[in-house]
Amino acid sequence: MTDKKKSVNLPPTPRDGGSSGNRSNPPSSRSVDQRTTPPTISINGQGEGNATNNAFSRILPPSGVPMFADALEMEVVNKLSKSQLLAEDVIEFVKHRNVSQFHEAKKSVEQIQPSTGKSHFAHSSIETIMDEFGLNDVTQGLSSAQVDLNLQLYGKNILVAGESEPIWKIYLSQFYNFVVILLLTAAVATLALGNVVEGVFIILIVNINAVMATYMEKSAANALEKLAELSSPTCTVIRDGIVMTLDTKKVVPGDVILLKMGDSVAADIRLFDIMEIRLNESLLTGESLPVKKTLKAIDMDSPFSSNLCFASTSVIAGSAKGIVVNTGMNTQVGKIAAQLKKAAEGGKMTPLQHGINRLGGTIGMISAMVLVTIVIVASLTGYEDPTHPDASRILSIVLLAVGFAVSSVPEGLPMVVTIALSLGARDMARKNANIRKLPAVETLGCCSIICSDKTGTLTEGKMTATTIVNFRKENHTLKGKELRFFPTLGFNPIGGVFNPSDLTNDYTRQIMDQVNNEGNMNNVDKNIIGQSDNMDAAHVKLTLLTAYLNSYATKLERNEKSNIWKAVGNMTEGPLIVAAAKCGIGKTLNPHDTTEIDYPMIEQLEVPFNSSRKMMCTVHKLKVPNTYGDLDMTSSSGETYTHVATIKGAPDMLFNLCKGCISTNGNRCCIDWTRGSSGLTREEINELVKTNDVLSMRALRVLLFGIFPLTDEDINELRKCDDSDLRLKYLLGEGDSYKAPLVLLGFVGSLDPPRHGVRDAIKTCGEAGIRVIMITGDQQATANAVAKEIGLFEQPDAADSKVIECRYLHINNDNSQMHLPDAKIDEYTCTVSVFCRAQPEDKVAIIESLRRQKHLTAMTGDGVNDAPALKTADIGISMGINGTDVAKGASEMVLLDDDFCTIVKAVESGRTIYANIQKFVSFLLGTNIGEILYLTISIGISTLPPVDALQILFLNFMTDGCPAVALSKEPADSDVMSKKPRPPNQPVMTRDWWIYGNIPHTIFEAASVIASILLALYLCTGVIYLSDLKQQCKFVDLKDADGNVSTYPYFCRSFEYRVTTNYTGWVTNINYYDPQKQKMITALGAFYGKVDNPTPQTQGLLPEVAKAFADMEGVAISPELEKDENGWYKSKTSQVVGKDTEKSKLVGVSPRGYYEINSRKAMQARTISFITAVWCEMLRAYTVRSWDYFFQSGGSTLWLFQLH
Repeated sequence: MTDKKKSVNLPPTPRDGGSSGNRSNPPSSRSVDQRTTPPTISINGQGEGNATNNAFSRILPPSGVPMFADALEMEVVNKLSKSQLLAEDVIEFVKHRNVSQFHEAKKSVEQIQPSTGKSHFAHSSIETIMDEFGLNDVTQGLSSAQVDLNLQLYGKNILVAGESEPIWKIYLSQFYNFVVILLLTAAVATLALGNVVEGVFIILIVNINAVMATYMEKSAANALEKLAELSSPTCTVIRDGIVMTLDTKKVVPGDVILLKMGDSVAADIRLFDIMEIRLNESLLTGESLPVKKTLKAIDMDSPFSSNLCFASTSVIAGSAKGIVVNTGMNTQVGKIAAQLKKAAEGGKMTPLQHGINRLGGTIGMISAMVLVTIVIVASLTGYEDPTHPDASRILSIVLLAVGFAVSSVPEGLPMVVTIALSLGARDMARKNANIRKLPAVETLGCCSIICSDKTGTLTEGKMTATTIVNFRKENHTLKGKELRFFPTLGFNPIGGVFNPSDLTNDYTRQIMDQVNNEGNMNNVDKNIIGQSDNMDAAHVKLTLLTAYLNSYATKLERNEKSNIWKAVGNMTEGPLIVAAAKCGIGKTLNPHDTTEIDYPMIEQLEVPFNSSRKMMCTVHKLKVPNTYGDLDMTSSSGETYTHVATIKGAPDMLFNLCKGCISTNGNRCCIDWTRGSSGLTREEINELVKTNDVLSMRALRVLLFGIFPLTDEDINELRKCDDSDLRLKYLLGEGDSYKAPLVLLGFVGSLDPPRHGVRDAIKTCGEAGIRVIMITGDQQATANAVAKEIGLFEQPDAADSKVIECRYLHINNDNSQMHLPDAKIDEYTCTVSVFCRAQPEDKVAIIESLRRQKHLTAMTGDGVNDAPALKTADIGISMGINGTDVAKGASEMVLLDDDFCTIVKAVESGRTIYANIQKFVSFLLGTNIGEILYLTISIGISTLPPVDALQILFLNFMTDGCPAVALSKEPADSDVMSKKPRPPNQPVMTRDWWIYGNIPHTIFEAASVIASILLALYLCTGVIYLSDLKQQCKFVDLKDADGNVSTYPYFCRSFEYRVTTNYTGWVTNINYYDPQKQKMITALGAFYGKVDNPTPQTQGLLPEVAKAFADMEGVAISPELEKDENGWYKSKTSQVVGKDTEKSKLVGVSPRGYYEINSRKAMQARTISFITAVWCEMLRAYTVRSWDYFFQSGGSTLWLFQLH
């Protein structure tokens, strides 16, 4: 099945087998000839360490594409992290929105770069392609020098349809919103009307806000990019003769790449060696059916040739090797995405952001109506701002409008939410939960059911073989003999096999002393492995030889520094390799072991594991015919057995398939050939079932092992079979004449202890109103035992019907039949806590049933077949250590440590993030509405607005923004996991938030600020209405040369309540014109008490003012001056305002730009009300944190303290 010129001494093709259905490890280095097998290394840049610490470096790439819920799902994909806008994201989005655009782009790319069998890379020979890219030998891969050259020629393998925005673009983008444009317009108008200070200050505030927003946005973008790095895509290649795992961006054309089930294809590849490989190419073709790949193109005119693999597709079965021919945006998916890039651009927001935008829009519309009304009223009533007495009415109204607009439009909400979600996702990654799709952050808070796999999630995933039961025929009866492995120290291979009765406390202590002191089992006398004449020892070795050969792709490695052993490969096979090592089988402890040389595997005849067959076969050539280990396979029929097929699988799948067993012949094991085709008796099968149940009830995962003796004729027949299903049928003798029987050897039971903290985590879920369901492929007894141990049945809603096999979800209790009607499945899912013997389609049916019942469901998975269930669930959760690329691509969240407790932590974080979003949304809306309310009231009652436009800018961009960000970093409330999950359609601001949170604060803030401005204005000026404030001045009308009339004040008086050590009470302040000094004079406290109509002769006038007027008697004054009826100097109406005359040259009036006493005091009053507004809004930053009284709300986060 390989290219004849290039099939010699190739490294073993990575397989897709294994009893867990997935492979995340590099291909094994064990093969027929060790000298031709490249060693395997990883160059991910990470050091050795435990699984949790290494999770960041071992995470595999997201191969799938986010399935957008609607056209408004992820603004952050387009805005915050354009560098992460992957090509497949663009394609999937456009296909969802307008499939015709996708087909047009695909057709266009096909004309530019054909993918048919007639294309260059599809029809050229392997040698031609090798020469084109400088590849000399497919067994050695590219040399380092050629890799560097190809990298320079073709660039990095990066499939990105968008580029990260430079910081200057992010900065400029802050000016693309309504409020900022309005502010800049107001600034220009202010400058044009001569108010430089206000205009410059507005521009300064806008720029400070833009800088802060740029910093926060860039920080959020960096956080997302770092999260993406956690899921850095990896692949397996051969370079310099070494099999290595590296980031896909480092792949170059000419690289020899190895594909296995679960991988995402890193680039466009020409295949030269395949093993039943099938791919999901639905991203490119739209067809969901698996595509079978071949070495030669089948249809020369059909797009996507069968001998090519394309980037971003996924391997769902089999394995292969190929040569990379296109990388990056030169791949088919890259070129299609490049043409669709513009079609995919546009605002895409999370549902939360969309809801907040709608909320802000509603408030904005209401506020706009109020704004228009207020502006009309201000225009009709001749509104003038007394704190800017010389400003034009138009400018005053413009500034008033700007203030209302800034108060009414919560323009910062969507971005603050995005930043909060992004930073929240970063914080969750620190807890080993990597969020791949931002909406999952908010959705986690709604999660009401968690459907979890058992192995590696609820349990440690570090299985240890503890028990072996061998079955032999003795005295015409098939009997099982149970033996125990000891010690069982994880993956440490030092140990032996003992009779259970020998493992007393004293003896086990003696064994441990031997292991700890000498590191071996040399002096352990009761270890049956060292007893050469023991039939149990021979049988154990035979069973574990079979387990070792069948688990060829898993091996043990020891960390030289920590002396810790770990299994590299499949978690189910790890304990089998350890058990074999304890019996002296394999090179783990004996580098000179020849097991693999004595029994070389024929790779092409393998029957890999999958979830439906639940078994796996490998075929090996015997070194000596009719001899397999210590087993004599000589038959009475005279057949010569030259090969053996090993099988391992689920006992309940193999019980009825066993046709033969082991017996004894003297001091050797042999096959009982007397049974013929009848197989085991019903009593013998019942004995197997009983033994399996006993082991399963101890929470052991049980595997059955057996062999098929094979002749050369059998091997030839197997080679004729096109796929693994046909090979398995042949071995089992289905539909054909009797073949050599499946010979039963025994069981191996492995213990996978529950993870530390799982019981508490499940208890926490129950308190939080979250139901946990375990869905596993294990047997019912094993699942039941584990569920009891982790407290799954102690949940508040656990029902009597706790554990069922998934066959009961099918018609006639038959897995091959269709599922039951929805209503019947719903009856099961609402009560059952554990589903066992689950198939992939069963998981989908369970998830769909729960969703029909309005539950928001999270689902965990790690294998290729879990992808449909992960996509169906509201929150798909894949495994970061043992998960496949396909599973990660279908998920919203990746567990970097594969730990169930991490899910619970993520739910708590999701609830906390959402609660914090509610807090700062309430804070921003409450303060904005409060501003609108007190500004509206002030205009309505004709008093001084409590704050001006510049102060509103400060409130919104400084006082509001910083606390809002601080609130997003609040720690979790103490009761966050004691509340029921919130409904998914619940608005951000609930009824309780409005009634108990927003409205009271809004009323409190408005009342406080209005009371503050009224009291301050009264104490500073003696009046509260703008009309009364204006009447405190006397005016004179002057004309210019054109006859235009302007009004100028010449005398003002204002009341003030003063509290000093010498006097407490009212005083009267005045402004008057001094003809000698030729300027306006301010006399603070000119009179004690309120004097309504003062004159220079009024009793109580300050002595220095009275003396000044007395000195002016008889002194010549300007002819432009005269006295009014009270004796105050003023300009004659005949004085002409010249066009070129400086304003200060006018005599007898207050010059332009001069602040009269009532204006100054009005400014003081506004300053007091502004401080009150700031205090109210900062107080709100604390009170919004809880429903406690404000004096009980302290700052539990340093973020709030750091603001003060």
